[in-house]
Amino acid sequence: MLVIGYSDFSTNMNKYLETAAISGLKILPQKKEKKLSARQRKFAKVIEAASGIVPLDMDFDKVKTEAILKA
Repeated sequence: MLVIGYSDFSTNMNKYLETAAISGLKILPQKKEKKLSARQRKFAKVIEAASGIVPLDMDFDKVKTEAILKA
């Protein structure tokens, strides 16, 4: 018997349906999402708002070195 998680089954459903015909298949239930507290929700909103402000291709060491040399 093959035991898999719900997320694995949902991503490769056809693959697991074929193996289920040959050997047994047990799908573990989907995990429930933990509810966030008000403080955690506020922090998550701040993080989402800040994402995308700093470019991904930025060289932080170069910027830091330039800032030190300017001072």
